[in-house]
Amino acid sequence: MTKTVRQREKEDYLGTMYAMKRKDHQIIKAEIARELGVSAAKVDRLSRELTEEGYLQRDGSRGLFLTPFGLSKGQEWMERKRCLTEFLCLVSGVDRSLAQENACAIEHILDERVLMGIRMFMQSRHTYSYTMRESDLNLMFPEGKREFPAAFFEKGISHPRILSEEYWDFEKKAKAVICRESFLYLCPAAEKTEIRALEYSEKDRWERAVREKNGFAVPARALHCILRQSGRISEGTVPIRTLKENGQWHECILAVSLI
Repeated sequence: MTKTVRQREKEDYLGTMYAMKRKDHQIIKAEIARELGVSAAKVDRLSRELTEEGYLQRDGSRGLFLTPFGLSKGQEWMERKRCLTEFLCLVSGVDRSLAQENACAIEHILDERVLMGIRMFMQSRHTYSYTMRESDLNLMFPEGKREFPAAFFEKGISHPRILSEEYWDFEKKAKAVICRESFLYLCPAAEKTEIRALEYSEKDRWERAVREKNGFAVPARALHCILRQSGRISEGTVPIRTLKENGQWHECILAVSLI
């Protein structure tokens, strides 16, 4: 049986609030309205109803907070959307943004038995490997700073892989900052000063990586994450190219171990 429009709105509202809370983001009603594409008046009305139902509470400054019950339900609905998005990416081959758009449209009309079947499939898909695009490291790792082993391989050669010249140009670890929008930082080796610029491939376009004090910043969303037969994400890859002092660009594949 399909859910009522009001029930769907409440689930979207709580899922959005939980995502904000999980990323240590202040819950702001105006931002929820923008995220869901609804009016401020509708957000106010839903807030009152969800407060009466025990999902939300207010403090003395009229700030909104999820109750333990609201946190539990928000997590459940956010994870359901995430699972359905990954499933659509897997079976259709579309990019993550389109899969997420469709997941939002159909999640509320699916029978719970269908959703349970999808969950079980995604948890036990151990007969093959596949690639996930536009993965969010924030969903895989807690927020903060991490380091991941990194290597650089020649483009178009996979069996066996061959290290590219960039392997000696950069440090062997990528520094990651995991937050609302996660980045990997590639730091040139101390003795290598000839890297003038670095670009990464995203959606078949070359984008310039900003050079910061931590190194060249590559957004985590550009990674293609490989899910192995064990069901765990093991590696993220992205095509990059570097500009040397000789004015020549050289393309290679950056591989980051996420185990």
